[in-house]
Amino acid sequence: MPALTLTHLSRTFANGTAALGDLSATIADGAFVSLVGPSGCGKSTALRIIAGLDEPSAGAIEWQGARPEIGFVFQEPTLMAWASAGRNVALPLELEGVARAAAAAQARTALANVGLAGFEKSLPRELSGGMRMRVSIARALVAEPGALLMDEPFAALDEFTRAKLNDDLLALWTAQRFTTLFVTHSVFESVYLSQRIIVLSGRPGRVVADIANPAPYPRGQAYRTSPEFNAVARDVLAALTEAHG
Repeated sequence: MPALTLTHLSRTFANGTAALGDLSATIADGAFVSLVGPSGCGKSTALRIIAGLDEPSAGAIEWQGARPEIGFVFQEPTLMAWASAGRNVALPLELEGVARAAAAAQARTALANVGLAGFEKSLPRELSGGMRMRVSIARALVAEPGALLMDEPFAALDEFTRAKLNDDLLALWTAQRFTTLFVTHSVFESVYLSQRIIVLSGRPGRVVADIANPAPYPRGQAYRTSPEFNAVARDVLAALTEAHG
């Protein structure tokens, strides 16, 4: 059953820049789908429209049933520098009216789920880049959203940290099955994480390929070097090459 249907979405900004052009896709409930494409093709714009942070110039977004709670992870952790990890994670709950003690308890659980048990009182400046991104993920998931939107969350991290966070994210998704849309410039990251990879054209972005990845979960280091992985990666690279000359 589709969780989300995008129909002929377009977005043109006031300065005349056309970021999205006729973007259509259907995302299944509980699926993990990546969006790949060149810089400026509208991937981030699409996520912002889905999240309700921007409005399309044309087209429609339809959720199956009621619009779910949405968690959003930005390219940067965007944490409050003066607040502890626990307070940063608890903030969405407090804004919804959850009592502070209850919000703190849920924040502790969310931090533990991303491997940060015991870091509730740490300030962002006391954490590594990977740990700050874990806090951002915990904040996005603390309210148990039905959908998680992630905008290149691991792009600035070293390869080892990035690979570890890929595995941790898949473990959380496997356990909770929130519908996930993941934006990345990395073909290899998209193949490792996703059940489907949607390839967008250059600006204005539109779908040029929708590639299934049937590899089962859990996936590990052996999958990264397997013939199955390489076959899907070649298909994605070919679609990008064909779309962008």
